[in-house]
Amino acid sequence: MVSIKVTKQLVLTPSMGWGGMSWKDPFVTVTFPSKVIFTSASLLLLLVHMGIFGGDLYHFTVTQKFDLMSFHGTTVLLVSHVMSFYWALLGTFYTLEANDKVLRGFALTSLVMNFALFVGRFCLDYLTIEYREELY
Repeated sequence: MVSIKVTKQLVLTPSMGWGGMSWKDPFVTVTFPSKVIFTSASLLLLLVHMGIFGGDLYHFTVTQKFDLMSFHGTTVLLVSHVMSFYWALLGTFYTLEANDKVLRGFALTSLVMNFALFVGRFCLDYLTIEYREELY
């Protein structure tokens, strides 16, 4: 899945000039296929969001210690949920064009799970709005 391309640096002679050399020549270039990178980044953010959501749900229902919930990062969490959903959508679009059924299944699962987790996060934030400590 990951391809590594090592290029070697050209030795310049006075007659050669800078015309034959690119700025990327002395570097190692790592490239990922776009259909894989969007889906894997979306799945990684999905796992992080599931952990945070599980912790918040535990503190809301079991311990009822509302100060341990992630109220202070609600804006960042919702923005990262939207970003993860967008990456899942891009990964799904790329895999629908390809003929890889396994990757298409992962991409569609990531898309549905990201949307469900976003709706769950939104509902949990709405339910716990009266437990927030607002400082002005």
